Amino acid sequence: LFTASPAFAAGNTANTSYCFYFSGTWATQGTQWRRKYTDSVCFLRIDSINMDGVNFYIDGSTSNDGHATNRTRGGVATAYYKGYFVIHNYVHENGESWARLTAMSPDGSGFVKGYWSPDSNEPWHTSLN
Repeated sequence: LFTASPAFAAGNTANTSYCFYFSGTWATQGTQWRRKYTDSVCFLRIDSINMDGVNFYIDGSTSNDGHATNRTRGGVATAYYKGYFVIHNYVHENGESWARLTAMSPDGSGFVKGYWSPDSNEPWHTSLN
């Protein structure tokens, strides 16, 4: 007897924390590189934000110390409030297996913090891009 069960893409879905403090306009922060195993969206949770908006990017690379390329769909994913989100990206589709979350302050000083993962099995969250 065989039973059907839903299949979930394996991936790096463990959420790790980030905390970015920006010292002024155009200031940039980034996480450590993490392995990315699938063509899935990245998960982003924002627990606290004290700015009018933050630009997020998903960078891709072929190694965890290599050249970073912005692989965010549309070039940028902007968030304005707390919540659960996904960021569409093309890291794995471009043959890269390392991803990192970076962020930039488009307008002044402030901070944003929460959790993220390179792969997500929760694509139903609000898309930032």
